Amino acid sequence: MADGKICCPRSGSYADPWISMVNITKRVRTKPITVRKRIGTQPEVPCGAPDYAPLVNSGEIANIDDFPWMAVLIYGQAVDPVIPGCGGALISKTFVITAAHCLTGSIIRKKGKLAAVRVGEYDLLNNPDCIIDGQYQECTDEVIDVKPKTITVHPHYDENTTSQHHDIGLIELAKPVEFTSFIRHICLPEQGSRQTVKKFNVCGWGRTNFFSADKGNNVPSPIKLKTSLPYFDHMKCSQIYQPQRLQLIDGQICAGGRSVRDTCSGDSGSPLMYYDVNKGAWILSGLVSMGPLHCGTVGMPGIYTNVGEYVSWIKTIAHL
Repeated sequence: MADGKICCPRSGSYADPWISMVNITKRVRTKPITVRKRIGTQPEVPCGAPDYAPLVNSGEIANIDDFPWMAVLIYGQAVDPVIPGCGGALISKTFVITAAHCLTGSIIRKKGKLAAVRVGEYDLLNNPDCIIDGQYQECTDEVIDVKPKTITVHPHYDENTTSQHHDIGLIELAKPVEFTSFIRHICLPEQGSRQTVKKFNVCGWGRTNFFSADKGNNVPSPIKLKTSLPYFDHMKCSQIYQPQRLQLIDGQICAGGRSVRDTCSGDSGSPLMYYDVNKGAWILSGLVSMGPLHCGTVGMPGIYTNVGEYVSWIKTIAHL
């Protein structure tokens, strides 16, 4: 936070989204390896199903099969199309959910129209992706880029408002994707479900200090990163942002607000999610919307679109 201001002025413009991670241990491989693949389609995969694999979680680098519903939005006039401006999440074989400000407004004027949605991604610099764990090299299928067929922004979203209410949108893909170990869809919450979760996960390819040794601070991460965030009380969050003339509604939730590990808009549009032990599935709770200028500012949480308030609208548009 700088001079009491946040990232999103009244004009509706946004600072470049980024995720800040610290204390990440880098791994160096010195022993011979055996290549191992999990390829092929899995047509009957339930939503939010994790594909457990014997992989080691080191720091905040995501496992190669973590959060397989993650999507990368690619824009037509981006200077470097490999660097994502926004993320999203598959909710079916034909629909991706993201933030409305990723589909209209300043980002389109800056980067051009949405050109494709990429799924099955892990490392933006490699295709297919491979990681090493123990004596094994784990490899994915090649990524899939799908053109958008239709783009639907919530009818009550207004890019020119400070509070960014109803910051949610849907992308219909030009063709359905096939589910694999690395491409799946996340579960939607129940409509109007009460917020009882105390800890969330968020994932993306935003800016990070992980590569600061050789590339400097806050550079875009080519590798999918993840972190956990605590729920932040809605009333306290409203009070914190009141000086910035933000008025939170039920369609928004807050998370984070702790130092060291946090998101600063994350990858805008990326999912805020939690694992439901009883259902054995990951549930979509929010979408990265906006947050403070400086990541990890103690007491300054990020603001997320509360997906539970929009489930009926989502199901109508996505034919779920």
